Amino acid sequence: MAQLTLVKTLARLQEEQRHSEELLLDAFGLEMTRGSVVEIAGGPSTGKTSLAMAVLAQLTASGEICACVDATGSFDPRSAVLAGVELNELLWIRCGGDVEKTFIAADYLVQAKGFGCIWMNLAGLPKDKLKMVPKTYWFRYRTRIKETPTIMLVTTGEHTTGSASHGDFVFEREKTEWSGTGKFKLLRELELRMHSRKGFYGDACRTRVEMDYSEV
Repeated sequence: MAQLTLVKTLARLQEEQRHSEELLLDAFGLEMTRGSVVEIAGGPSTGKTSLAMAVLAQLTASGEICACVDATGSFDPRSAVLAGVELNELLWIRCGGDVEKTFIAADYLVQAKGFGCIWMNLAGLPKDKLKMVPKTYWFRYRTRIKETPTIMLVTTGEHTTGSASHGDFVFEREKTEWSGTGKFKLLRELELRMHSRKGFYGDACRTRVEMDYSEV
């Protein structure tokens, strides 16, 4: 049985230092800079989790170790596998809805270093509790991952990281089309809108997702 180890050889660390400074996500039209905090804010079913899975899949497929700080137990390993994530390269930390444990866990991870991505999934945490978290946490995270290959990806319902994030994006659902009548309807199409709060990526970007259903 494969085991995750956080102890890396010198050759492995030297290899990671040769990674590109930018992580390109073609499907989303985004580039993420290593050693930075990137926040994705948006409501349910706006693509936040899909983007996070795409990041984890790309990095774990290349052998990098990643971590998921799962604040409310919403991470689904089966969906992750279907998205291409290599679970043997992923450290999954379940925090049971405890805000303090969530941020302490992230603090330990940024101190450990060596992760390709640390995904903090804060979706589902109460807004009032998140507002009580000192902004100094985010600046401490940013300082500790600076000049490392780590991307700290934060997904949340509303803007949380303040000015500590290098990339700050908002995902919104603009249009949804269903087929059928009554209680049993099929989702046929939805349109998403993505824009940067910091204005680095120009005009808002829109994408369309279409579904097709057929019996096997």
